[in-house]
Amino acid sequence: MKNKGYTSIRHILKYISLFGSVEILKILANLTRGKVTAILLGPLGAGLIAIYQNILEVIRSCTNIGLETASIQQLSEIDTDAQKAEVTLMAKVIRTWSLAMSFLNLIACIAIFLYAGNIFFKDYQPHREILMLTPAAFLIPIAIGECAILKGTHKLKRVATVELIGAITTVLTTTIIYLTLGLQGIIPGITICFAIEAVLHLYFCTKVYPYQIAPFSKEIWKRGIPLLKFGIPYAVTAIMGAITTTILYSIITSTEEVGLYKAGYSLIMYYLGVILSSNATDYFPRLTSVCHDEFQRNLTVNKQIHVSLTITTPIVMLFILALPLTTHILYTPEFLPMSILCTMAGLFQLHRSISLPLEYVSLAHGHSWMFLCLECIYNMLTIIASYYLYHHWGLYGIGLALSLVGIINTIILGIINHYYYHTTISSRNWTSIICASGIIFVIMLLCQSHNTTLRYGIGIALTLATAIYSYHTLSRGIKNEE
Repeated sequence: MKNKGYTSIRHILKYISLFGSVEILKILANLTRGKVTAILLGPLGAGLIAIYQNILEVIRSCTNIGLETASIQQLSEIDTDAQKAEVTLMAKVIRTWSLAMSFLNLIACIAIFLYAGNIFFKDYQPHREILMLTPAAFLIPIAIGECAILKGTHKLKRVATVELIGAITTVLTTTIIYLTLGLQGIIPGITICFAIEAVLHLYFCTKVYPYQIAPFSKEIWKRGIPLLKFGIPYAVTAIMGAITTTILYSIITSTEEVGLYKAGYSLIMYYLGVILSSNATDYFPRLTSVCHDEFQRNLTVNKQIHVSLTITTPIVMLFILALPLTTHILYTPEFLPMSILCTMAGLFQLHRSISLPLEYVSLAHGHSWMFLCLECIYNMLTIIASYYLYHHWGLYGIGLALSLVGIINTIILGIINHYYYHTTISSRNWTSIICASGIIFVIMLLCQSHNTTLRYGIGIALTLATAIYSYHTLSRGIKNEE
């Protein structure tokens, strides 16, 4: 894994292309679902979906003990060709613990219904629909465990296939359900989507590693303790992320605005997914395998940042310029206020492509507590910035808060990685980051102008120039490696 080709720009582009292609199709599927939701359910329906999904995310965060990341990290250090018995044993450990987490999810869902429903709903009424989320809550860890096995053993094409089929199937299913049942179909739609995801992961993973569990084996539970030690801080991090989302929803004054925020943030993450989807699937296992070699680690991190940044910059520029048209096509005129949030979050989108490769360094070393501290700082900054800026400028302020915190997070991660892990962002990458940030900021300012000629004339010219430069930069990098 430490050979030149494994850390080359060509390799990175290969998996960005693979998962980017899948993400593009997933984007089309998910945006179709968003369009259907906007037409059939409106902002209120989108807001309810956001709240229910957030409840499931909180449950998942509280119970999964960071199982996915811990499992990938453990499996990535095993030679899957030479140690097949060890891989099979680890798969059994992961599945046994995943099933245990499924039952914990059931308990957590009931507990939220009994004691914590008012955290998510402000009407102080018992919401029995929370109990209807229990089947979905049960299925989540099963899908997570199977996905972790596929990623940790580098079965990346199977992961891509599952994601693609799942996206298409779920959008067709939810369309039928929302069309038939309207708002009453939200929870059945969520449940069926998670069922489809679990079944697909089980089908494709058991083809490689037959399903085996050993709930009465002490050895299996003992083998899971390292996963637990690694995963608890990561689970706490996920809980903080879910709580941060819950707090953001409570800061926003109406369910309709929650729906607008959710739609806008989802739209941002859809487009970022084209680039970032390869990070957890290819980059993290690859980084884990070289994390103890300082030269290879620096090379791997910097090349990932370079490629991600080079590709992301023109995509974000195009995304911002096309927002008014995109909102009309993908949603309805009711969702137009979300476009300003997406515009002001332009720098967040750019810096997410930089910060994510840096975040994985601590996880690759197994230092999940460091990851927890860094995420705690990020979430605190997000809440504080969003609270103050939302009360001054509404959704515009939340977009601006995301961008400001994104920049600060990149700087903090750069400093921590430099002094603690001796992983330094190259001067070339820092120069590219500053230049790209400046260009994105100009596009954000242009989109505030009411002069259409100025906005699109200069904006399109800058985007084309940046895209051409990015193409030549990557082409030159590939030639230099050959």
